[in-house]
Amino acid sequence: MKDRSFVGRFFGELLLWINAFIEFIPGAIGTRVRKIWLENYLRIGKNLIIGERVSFICPQNIKIGDFTCIGNNSFFCAEGGYIYVGNQVAFNQGVHINASVCGEIRIGKKCLFGPNVIVRTANHQFSDPEKYIRDQGHKCGNITIEDDVWIGANAVILPGVRIGKGAVIGAGSIVVVDIPSMAVAVGVPAKVVKYRDGKGGE
Repeated sequence: MKDRSFVGRFFGELLLWINAFIEFIPGAIGTRVRKIWLENYLRIGKNLIIGERVSFICPQNIKIGDFTCIGNNSFFCAEGGYIYVGNQVAFNQGVHINASVCGEIRIGKKCLFGPNVIVRTANHQFSDPEKYIRDQGHKCGNITIEDDVWIGANAVILPGVRIGKGAVIGAGSIVVVDIPSMAVAVGVPAKVVKYRDGKGGE
């Protein structure tokens, strides 16, 4: 039993070393090697481009569509939930897509994510002042980002929201409520200021 446990740990560590090495291979060769390697773990479509130092936690719970591009230093975690990404989605550098505790993140086709965007399905609960925050668990919610959405740099998308088709989220905004289709929303918290189809703002 000890020998079997040691072998399991050894191969687990070896896999971590291989993943770490592959994450740092630069250029077109690195992109190609990462795609070939990740096909063993991720459900990925054709022509996926993956930058350097991109991490995938629990890749068996992640599905990525065709012709998607993921920038350097990005992070995808589905340890407690699921992540679904449509076709032709572009993630800039440092994007953080996190379903680490629970919930689902569903991203439609042809969406654009600026640098350092955070999408997270869980928030810490803190209602009881007699307990440490980290001991109070999480409040979870699914996140849906429909087709053709552009999310600007440093925006944060919080649990339980739906962003409608064709919407634009301004840089630095924090989305805590649903955003309608074709809306342009900015601010903290994000509010609709106008519509791309000329309906006017709120």
